[in-house]
Amino acid sequence: MAKQERHKIKNLLMKLNDEDRNTLVCLIAKAGYVVRIGKERPGGKGQTMYFVEYWEETEDEQIRN
Repeated sequence: MAKQERHKIKNLLMKLNDEDRNTLVCLIAKAGYVVRIGKERPGGKGQTMYFVEYWEETEDEQIRN
């Protein structure tokens, strides 16, 4: 099984709101990628940072689902 490369679009400047993230997810999904919205707390403290992560689904993953 080949290792999949995941890409993150981080919201570093806090300019993307919830609606913008959802629109971005829809566009990436329509382009044929697997996509998800995630969140993390850098250093375990402070504000929550949201990101959009996407990758190409391999044939192995498609067969399992």
